[in-house]
Amino acid sequence: MSGTSGRAVLPQPPTKTIVVYRNGDAFFPGRKFVINQRQMSTFDSFLCSVTRGVEAPFGAVRNVYTPREGHKIHDLVNLQHGERYVAAGGERFKKLEPLTIPSSFFSCVFVFCSVFTNGDVLVPPARILIPKYTLTNWESVLAMVTERVHLRTGAVYRLCTLDGTTLLGPEELENNQYYVAVGAEKFRFSPYFQWVPSRGIIRENSHHVTERAWPFDQVTASLID
Repeated sequence: MSGTSGRAVLPQPPTKTIVVYRNGDAFFPGRKFVINQRQMSTFDSFLCSVTRGVEAPFGAVRNVYTPREGHKIHDLVNLQHGERYVAAGGERFKKLEPLTIPSSFFSCVFVFCSVFTNGDVLVPPARILIPKYTLTNWESVLAMVTERVHLRTGAVYRLCTLDGTTLLGPEELENNQYYVAVGAEKFRFSPYFQWVPSRGIIRENSHHVTERAWPFDQVTASLID
């Protein structure tokens, strides 16, 4: 029995990717962290890594909170993949408001995006044109996506980037980008990129998008510009 237990190997916790913001800094774009417990085994080592990564003016990061409710995180297991957090020192937590919306966002008459069904790469992404009046309310955006993307679990509760990062609101939607619709279930990693005409379409300059995007993308890009 002792020999069997000696050979037992405990499963490693899954790798998580999160985004961390500075407490009270509305202009900090956030820093992405990959949490692998083989390299970051304790919560203290995580805090040290965040301290180096966010380079906050308050110095060492001593506390990490959820962005809206301000719940304090005490352990690595409490960090959820694809979620966002606020790094703070010893000061009081400041609620992370929706990211500052650039003026160009309001000048857009719509946002065009392609949305995958969570975990299903056999279905091509739904191409959705979201008008300006819908973009003013995140719940309306999710309701519109629910009408176009049919999840087995029902309504769409979240939109995520292809690597599983959850969007916080309509101001984070980008024209001609690809997202994954997620319901009550967890985000599922799948080879979504097989449906993307060109990797260059994602976060590249508008000239590249115009050359590589689908014809409808070209029309929307010219209207937005």
